[in-house]
Amino acid sequence: MDADQIIVKRDPNGIVNVRCPTPFVHLQPTRQTSLRLNDPHYVFPETPDLRAMTSADIQLDFLRNHLTGYCDIWRKPQKLFLDQYFKFIAARVSAAETVLSKSLEKFVGLYNYRDWTLSAPRPLPRALMHTPTSDTAYTPVDFGFWFTGKRIAILLAGTGTPTRADKARRDSLKSANIYIVDISVQILQHNGAAYLDDALSANFSQFWDGEVMPSSPFKGATLGEIVRL
Repeated sequence: MDADQIIVKRDPNGIVNVRCPTPFVHLQPTRQTSLRLNDPHYVFPETPDLRAMTSADIQLDFLRNHLTGYCDIWRKPQKLFLDQYFKFIAARVSAAETVLSKSLEKFVGLYNYRDWTLSAPRPLPRALMHTPTSDTAYTPVDFGFWFTGKRIAILLAGTGTPTRADKARRDSLKSANIYIVDISVQILQHNGAAYLDDALSANFSQFWDGEVMPSSPFKGATLGEIVRL
């Protein structure tokens, strides 16, 4: 999608209206709460069957497959990043099993510690980030995140020499104070989630912090209420 297809207008009451031909997430720059996997802002082609969502792992697989549909079909590295990102999420929660299980004791078995995986930051594939201070109003990135009041851009880098367009993109992101995380596709292919643990942990190490309890993006039921009928 071309950035010039996005039309943003503010009415006399200050309400922002966005016209975009594809599903989008519009976040106010002053928003402090993070965009997480458990937020309900999804546009599913078909309504998910809640009876099948019996665990956090099943829900994660569903969300990974859904988000993969927004990746560029010609860019395998985007799908690779998404697969390894979800493995990174699971690994972070597994490493903190003791602490996270203890935090759920007061709920008397309603939740499993792995339910915290759904508190992870939500990746936005092929995001167009608002960069009003640059020559272009929106700058494309491989993945975007909104976490703890900060915009984070993921740039996937191959083995080739950066082009003039690559440099212009970085300059646009920096001019808008967007935090950039460079991910080497070559290293990601060999080291997978372990590499992401090093690359992302400075931003996402304990992504469940600030969450009172686990929750599900499949609203209408909490994780503890979803049962197989």
